[in-house]
Amino acid sequence: MEIIVAEELLRLYRRGEREFLLRSLCGANLQGAHLRGVNLMGADLIGSNLSGADLRGADLSGTDLTRADLSGANLSDADLTHAIIGEANFAGANLTGASWRGVIWGGEEAKSGCFRGANLTGSSFWQAQLPDADFTGANLTGADFWAANLAGADFTDARLLGTFLREANLQGSIFRRANLFGTFLVEASLRNADLSEALLDCANLYRADITNVNLGLAEVVLAILPSGVPQQDNAGGPSQGRNGDNGVRVDKVRLGNLLVQPVVTPAAARF
Repeated sequence: MEIIVAEELLRLYRRGEREFLLRSLCGANLQGAHLRGVNLMGADLIGSNLSGADLRGADLSGTDLTRADLSGANLSDADLTHAIIGEANFAGANLTGASWRGVIWGGEEAKSGCFRGANLTGSSFWQAQLPDADFTGANLTGADFWAANLAGADFTDARLLGTFLREANLQGSIFRRANLFGTFLVEASLRNADLSEALLDCANLYRADITNVNLGLAEVVLAILPSGVPQQDNAGGPSQGRNGDNGVRVDKVRLGNLLVQPVVTPAAARF
């Protein structure tokens, strides 16, 4: 892998070059750099400083971003397919429309990336390995996490409107006060997840595993839930202190107008 210093890369970029495949930029300082559309496929960016950088439409597929600082960077429409992001910092970054398919977190000893407050609208995380990732306050509207591993991830105060989480591993994840309006959670595993005070209106949890889920003070209106979840009482008031067959905790949950699994046809879940 050819080593290139940050100053040389910026000089060549200003001259119109965009192809910097398989280059080593380990520890490079590219803070605030304008690198729109740059191709860094397979590059070594371990420990690099890309905070505030303009990386719109950049090709970062296969790059190693372990411990890299991308806080406040603009990564909209960037390609991070199969990138390694162990302990990377994406706090406050604009990640609208970015592709994260197959992204990995860097092994058992590394920590997942930080996405606190990041804009991830429409981003793709197909089969991404992001256990314990921090999505606190992030905007994940319309993002695609099909079959992703998000066990233990923190989605506190996050926006997940229409987010696709089919077959995702969300065991032990935290969704306190999160907005999951219309979220697609078909066949997802939510064992031991904390959904207290979350908004789950119109969410689809058909065949989801919600064993020991905490739904305390959550709002669940017109949602599609697995069988065994208690429904609104006959008087129309909230269900309190009752447990479903799968151990879901539902203290003080507002369960108005529920549709439970027997109401849903398999065809309704295939989209």
